[in-house]
Amino acid sequence: MTFLQNLCLLTSQYNYGNSRYIFFKYTFCSYSTDRFFHKNVLIVKKMCSKLKGSLLSDIIGPSGHEDDCFVQIIDMEEYSVRFMPRENGIHKIHAKFNGVHIPGSPFSVKVGKDTADPAAVHAVGSGLQDVKTGVKTDFIIDTCNAGVGTLAVNIDGPSKVSMDCTEVEEGYKVRYTPLTPGDYYISIKYNNHHIVGSPFKIHSKGEYIKHRDLADIGGQESSSVLVETTLKTIKSGAAKGPVLPKFKSDASKVVSKGMGLKKAYLGKQNQFTVSAQDAGTNILFVGLHGPKGPCEEVYIKHQGRNQYNVNYLVRERGDYLIIVKWGDDHIPGSPFKVDV
Repeated sequence: MTFLQNLCLLTSQYNYGNSRYIFFKYTFCSYSTDRFFHKNVLIVKKMCSKLKGSLLSDIIGPSGHEDDCFVQIIDMEEYSVRFMPRENGIHKIHAKFNGVHIPGSPFSVKVGKDTADPAAVHAVGSGLQDVKTGVKTDFIIDTCNAGVGTLAVNIDGPSKVSMDCTEVEEGYKVRYTPLTPGDYYISIKYNNHHIVGSPFKIHSKGEYIKHRDLADIGGQESSSVLVETTLKTIKSGAAKGPVLPKFKSDASKVVSKGMGLKKAYLGKQNQFTVSAQDAGTNILFVGLHGPKGPCEEVYIKHQGRNQYNVNYLVRERGDYLIIVKWGDDHIPGSPFKVDV
């Protein structure tokens, strides 16, 4: 299928010294297509056949790639301009008569449908928290189900950073090394829109690292990377959402004490403690299941340094099971059997 575009040019002449300027009045119909690699035709018509000269045209894509358009004379008053878009987005068509842009040139042409969703993009990782000067760190930009777009990462701070971007299963991994202590701002954009949380403020601690490319201390430098993304989708059965960090913990070192692990009383607050002070970092999960299902109320309070108080309330008699997990693993003694 060939897509036709009509551009009617009403011309007039204006003499200034020995130079002749040609002015155009025109009407231009908007154009769009969702078909790549297909030649599209623009029809240019002169309303005055006595005008002498040549029409030249080129097209510039959203990524900056430039292609020549093929201009063919149909008759003394009409030209056909053929062009082949190779990417989605807004293209610019430049039309020049005798080397001079006609009014309105370059014309904006939308090609394809913009399916990218910046709201579906999120970033996680240690590189978005406080970092150490001179130590390489990284973060993951998850683009699953966000469509194809342009990913732009910019880091502003007291020095340039050594930065690279590689493709991973869920999106893209950005690695960088801050070379000067201070505050850095990481801007992440998808199709020119900030993702959730961007820009991120990062503080780098440590000593100044001498480097030949560094500016004077106190100046502001910028480092950036630009990536044309590929389509990423979540595998079947995988959950969409933020990626949990990898915890380092040992559930066998968690200690739990209290009368609430042995006996409980109806309608009263029953209590026990959980100490994970020597068990690393993870998430505490507590659940109670009775003869008719979960108990009415469970309350966990963090006292600091991985010390927890757990209170629960039951209103039915019977045997209950208290399940206590440090991350994915049961702590010693879990599940606990409690008589009510």
